[in-house]
Amino acid sequence: MGKQDRIGMTALPERVEAAPRVIAYVSIGLLCELLDISPSTAWDWVKRGHLPKPVKIGGTARWKWADVEKKLQTGDANRIEDDDPILRASRGG
Repeated sequence: MGKQDRIGMTALPERVEAAPRVIAYVSIGLLCELLDISPSTAWDWVKRGHLPKPVKIGGTARWKWADVEKKLQTGDANRIEDDDPILRASRGG
């Protein structure tokens, strides 16, 4: 009997309780995934002031998620759409 034959299934709990994880700092990849935008759009929004500037953590750009949410809730999201010529044209503007 080989080593693999002796390994059995371990008992798993029926239900695992896990507290929701608080998002603190996000990378460019996660930021783009959460906002459904491309990295070039994210950097453009930072340049235009629609998103906060990132901080460097370990040499990598990271955004404090609470600051991103706060910035988007202050009405900047509406200005982002107004800056998009395709969205403006789709509304007849």
